Amino acid sequence: MLKPTKGIGEKGDFVLYSPHKHLPISDGAILIVRNSGPSNIFWDVRNEDQINKVLKNHYQEVGNIKLLGAKWLLKRLLQKLGFKNRRNLNVSFSKDVSSNTASYPFVSLIAKKMLNGLLLQLNDIAKRKIRNQKVWDEVLSNSYEFYTDRRESENWTPYLAEYSFDGMIDKTELMFKTLLKDGFPVSTWPDLPPEIYDKVQYHLNAIELRNSRLFLSIHSNLSIGTMIKNQKVTQDIKKDFLKLNVEWNSVTRGEWGELFRKIENSNLLQSWVYGESKENCEDWKVRRGIFTFENQKIAIVQVLEKSILGIFKVYRINRGPLFLNKVDSNIKELVFHELSKFGNLLKGSILLLNPELVLDGKSLVLMKKMRFYESKSSAWTSAFIDLTKDLNFLRQNLDSKWRNMLTNSEKNELTLEIGSNDFLFYWMLDKYDELTSNKNFSGISKSMLLQIKNNQNEKDTFLILRAVYRNEAVAGICIAIHGSSATYLIGWNGELGRKLRANHFLLWNSIIQLKQMGYLSFDLGGIDQEKTPGIAEFKLGMNGDKYDLSGEFWKL
Repeated sequence: MLKPTKGIGEKGDFVLYSPHKHLPISDGAILIVRNSGPSNIFWDVRNEDQINKVLKNHYQEVGNIKLLGAKWLLKRLLQKLGFKNRRNLNVSFSKDVSSNTASYPFVSLIAKKMLNGLLLQLNDIAKRKIRNQKVWDEVLSNSYEFYTDRRESENWTPYLAEYSFDGMIDKTELMFKTLLKDGFPVSTWPDLPPEIYDKVQYHLNAIELRNSRLFLSIHSNLSIGTMIKNQKVTQDIKKDFLKLNVEWNSVTRGEWGELFRKIENSNLLQSWVYGESKENCEDWKVRRGIFTFENQKIAIVQVLEKSILGIFKVYRINRGPLFLNKVDSNIKELVFHELSKFGNLLKGSILLLNPELVLDGKSLVLMKKMRFYESKSSAWTSAFIDLTKDLNFLRQNLDSKWRNMLTNSEKNELTLEIGSNDFLFYWMLDKYDELTSNKNFSGISKSMLLQIKNNQNEKDTFLILRAVYRNEAVAGICIAIHGSSATYLIGWNGELGRKLRANHFLLWNSIIQLKQMGYLSFDLGGIDQEKTPGIAEFKLGMNGDKYDLSGEFWKL
């Protein structure tokens, strides 16, 4: 494991962390003894002293690696200076590296110092490793037609990207040699000790697993550019003859709204009212484009533009483009190629792009092929409720604890107020202002909310839901309507509201109300398990369809 993870190690007596397998440190593992485990182990300093004594005695008897930390540091310095190990293309698939080594059994001083500096980066490192694994999946499917049915997991960070060839040892070895020849960081794992092969009949399963698995490095410092540089790109000849057209600023608000309603899961940031509000409130210029292919409208995009000192332009696309229906990946690539032209150093412009692309290897490879650079800012994560499903199904689908809280809230004499009138909006705005001042966090600005309100029409508006207990408003939420979708935007929950589980009451009634109004999806407005874990846990309890976007990119 790389870091503490909910659900892992909670039922055992010991938890073992192996940071040297994930992080650029020379050695070290961390053993956690859980007094609250099933055996109720009592652990004190005498137990620790005893283990230290046993380990030191063992090292004195069999230790055969000296100055491991110094050697490791020298090797890394040489690598930083550009000296790389030449890959051995004659590595045997079936031969394991000798494991008859015993290094000093304690974390070195060098490793401790480096680990302290890396602790704050653990979440970012974990995300980069998962992204790299997705890129390898895409590269292998593209270049070698090898597909994996990898199951997504948020509960652990992979050490290596694993590829399984169950029952096909010959194919495993052939793929190993091919990847090695093509320059991929491929390996087998684990290196089985010699005694395993001395008694093969007792270890058939271990040997089978070792010989039917390949692994690729997903080190957090591995760049996507390096990963795809040797990719065998199969060019589709038809691509050269595709005709894609885009018209800028020729669409009316009504036409934009009609197209927006055709999008299955739209977002507020690409809506007409949001662009207009950015223009009025923050001095952005707005460009709206409609892409057509073979005379069929396929995508829309809203681009924000701002001039700096009259000589440099910043273009911003936030959660666009939006595709009206599913399109061929080649056509999608052409759309992004057209948009990438906004970033051009020779023309004095930069494009900041947060594309409406789910996080997968295909999206990450596409952005790199378009010569975009990744930003270090966190990618957007959220979940949406499918309002086309039956209400009974949606309620049963709630996490059991969440559903119980909802049931309790419904017994608390809460009454519901729903509307889009000025009274409810300004009440919500005052509570939001109070919340942002007390909690010291930044969300959408009050001025932007006011501007959106002023620019709205009857179809795209704010929907306010307020929970009242004995004539006192105890909680409220504001939902933004856009197209056939809606998004949770801001909320407030007072102390009494928290006791009465008013937020559970409001979110569930939001689903009921939006479904009755004919909307198709309800986005929960962002989930951040690092910065706001409590809010994230609350939203995840609704068991919506969770999604991760590919992240922020920029291009000059």
